[in-house]
Amino acid sequence: MSKSPLAPTDLRIVRQNEAANAPGGAAASAARRASTGASPARRGKRPAASTIGVVVAEATTGLFADPYYSALFRGISTALANQQLLLMLMAPQSARESRATQALLSGRQVDGVIMVGLHIGSPLPALARQLSIPAVLCGRPPREVEISSVDCDNRDGAAAAVEHLLSLGRRRIAVISGNLDVPAAVDRRMGYRDALAGAGIPIDPTMEEVADFYSDRARLAMERLLLNHPELDSVFVASDQMAVAAVEVLTQARKRIPEDVAVIGFDDSPYALATSPALSSIHQPFEETGTEAVALLLREMADPDETPRQIVLKTKLVIRASTVGREVAGEASRQ
Repeated sequence: MSKSPLAPTDLRIVRQNEAANAPGGAAASAARRASTGASPARRGKRPAASTIGVVVAEATTGLFADPYYSALFRGISTALANQQLLLMLMAPQSARESRATQALLSGRQVDGVIMVGLHIGSPLPALARQLSIPAVLCGRPPREVEISSVDCDNRDGAAAAVEHLLSLGRRRIAVISGNLDVPAAVDRRMGYRDALAGAGIPIDPTMEEVADFYSDRARLAMERLLLNHPELDSVFVASDQMAVAAVEVLTQARKRIPEDVAVIGFDDSPYALATSPALSSIHQPFEETGTEAVALLLREMADPDETPRQIVLKTKLVIRASTVGREVAGEASRQ
């Protein structure tokens, strides 16, 4: 049996609508702390067993099987292994659960919070700052909120992916983006456009499809691209999981990869090695994102006056057979 990525630190997975109303939940926590004002973390010291909230804009079903979240949580867990801290994982999916999550923060049931994969317009970053709760966002921070964050350079990574395709002589390059209410998806599509503009290739909106970072819509997106542009010679897909689906559609359409259509993904996750041919991809440091987020959060919990910091981690192009062919990829791996 594989070890849970969160084994070193205790974890509670809660349904927000239950936790917010439970005895000892947000309301009770707020009452307990009302007499002392700010939370212990904001008074410049940490209680014996602080609770760190991790808010994820993702359903808990299959969450730990997802390569991104699994590695991210492993980084968080590793960084907290020697700390007297509890983790409370919150994954609000409905409007009711979102309100309950906000109630948990307002009730100060957590002493610090790490927010992951939030959608554009989420009220949580501003709420955390308003309540003076130590907080770190994994992702690009909103411009209107001064908050600590850890992100990878999605835009530069996407540009590197498309520049790789251009270097191979590809010119009819399509893109399958994630849902555009997620900053990472917006940045990756912008990187795609940056690379095309740098090569003097006009942006064609019909060569751009939007999926949701999962397989089903990525398949539909790839089918639409082939229907509208049977002459396309390459596709940049904004996640490896979606790229695997795109490869399946191309294979069913009897397109040779990479001879007819080159495919490159993003993440450099296990999905990249689970398809044939293996996917070229953009590596992003999942675990490092988690460990850096914890480091920032602990710093803010120790010092209420700590100035929020933004960390942007570098990405790296990883070349495999889906863009250069098995022979070239094999030679590159032996060098």
